[in-house]
Amino acid sequence: MNARKYLWWHIIGCFIFLVLPIFLFPHPPEEKDFIFSRPTQRDFIGNALMLLIFYLNFFVLIPQFYFKKKYIIYTLFIATGFLIITLLPSFATGRNPFVYNPPVGQGVLPVPQGGSFIQEVRHHIFLYGIVILFSILLRVRGRLYNTEMARNHAELLSLKAQINPHFLFNIMNNIYALAVREKSAATASSILKLSGMMRYVVTETANGRVTLEKEISYINDYIDLQKMRLDKRVQLSYRVTGTLANQTIAPLLLIPFIENAFKHGVNPDEESSINIQIEIKEQSLRLAVENNKVKVALDPHMKSGHGIENTKSRLQLLYPSQHFLILSEDEEHFRVQLTLHL
Repeated sequence: MNARKYLWWHIIGCFIFLVLPIFLFPHPPEEKDFIFSRPTQRDFIGNALMLLIFYLNFFVLIPQFYFKKKYIIYTLFIATGFLIITLLPSFATGRNPFVYNPPVGQGVLPVPQGGSFIQEVRHHIFLYGIVILFSILLRVRGRLYNTEMARNHAELLSLKAQINPHFLFNIMNNIYALAVREKSAATASSILKLSGMMRYVVTETANGRVTLEKEISYINDYIDLQKMRLDKRVQLSYRVTGTLANQTIAPLLLIPFIENAFKHGVNPDEESSINIQIEIKEQSLRLAVENNKVKVALDPHMKSGHGIENTKSRLQLLYPSQHFLILSEDEEHFRVQLTLHL
């Protein structure tokens, strides 16, 4: 559907560009039926050639020469295109651009005179410059967008890799120990939560956006499973308020801040506290996470801090000017405050 809509926009844009000579370009005032006049025919041919050059430049010349820094070859092609749109339409309509044809009856021999011809096609020269610059701008913008999206995808894959190894397998070990020790109903519930989390990470996050309900459900399951390993000395406060329906969000955007609190804020030998608050008001989401600092012995792969840095990059990419993030700390606490326009 999007491809068809994109095609229609191109067709409409090309049609508008082709009919520009009727409304904008200069025509001899004495010609009443100027639509079929030679200047108008020349302008139609010139615009049609510029459309061809635009798509040739956009799809072939820029990727093959401009992006590969073959600037001399690219400049030669652009110069050739310039000669084509300035000379070929005139030749096609019987006008020799190198010869000045005086009015009949003056008895003046044809003499070379380029100034008047340049004035005749100056609008083509102006449009050609715009066409070339516009095609380069669109192509560079698209390349930057694809680069950013590829980086975002790589960061999301990195985030998935972070979550899967050390968290999911630790939880699976806890579930196994719980099943052997108690054979309780909590075992089935825990396995169900873990299965849902794994399914969410593997399938749902492939989309650019997910429903806020699914994202919060993932966080709920994560916190419920974390409670399995928490000591009674750990004070955990978790609350979600507001309406989740009809809201969407980029996947796995909140979990790194919450995971970080559990990673650095839990020690069974110390009094630990974690406070997580998520508030949704209309089109705004506010996340507040606070944990007290405790001594934690982390594995080397858990000390990288890539999760937070990747998330900050994703926020800049996906929510530019639509988020406000503050990371702060003192001697005893680490705090996260994120406000997000959904």
